[in-house]
Amino acid sequence: MIDGAQLKRLLLVAAALLLVAAVASIAVGAVSFAGGLGLGYVLGATPVATWSWIARRALASTRGKILAVVLLIVKMAFYSGALYLGVTRQLVSPVGVFAGMLGVLLVLIVGVLWKTSAPAKEIS
Repeated sequence: MIDGAQLKRLLLVAAALLLVAAVASIAVGAVSFAGGLGLGYVLGATPVATWSWIARRALASTRGKILAVVLLIVKMAFYSGALYLGVTRQLVSPVGVFAGMLGVLLVLIVGVLWKTSAPAKEIS
């Protein structure tokens, strides 16, 4: 499982990369695409960060399990509301949202695979 420090570091790397991409798209004139990248980052990073918190702290007790269910319901409402308002009112580009979410996912996958340790050697 990914540790908290590595998760924070990878999410910061993803934020920096998507910020550079957003600034470049604003410079080209694609403001809605840049907004989509930002929304995609939020929608891509929120599940990973909250599941990390839930797995570490909330599943240990009954109160924590109830809190986890409430958190999941609130997250679903947030996702659907953000996508509905952003895409249907044409505030952000749907392709930008997809690219932002995919960017977070790719940074997390590459970061976790890069950090994996070599198999332990047997001591003879």
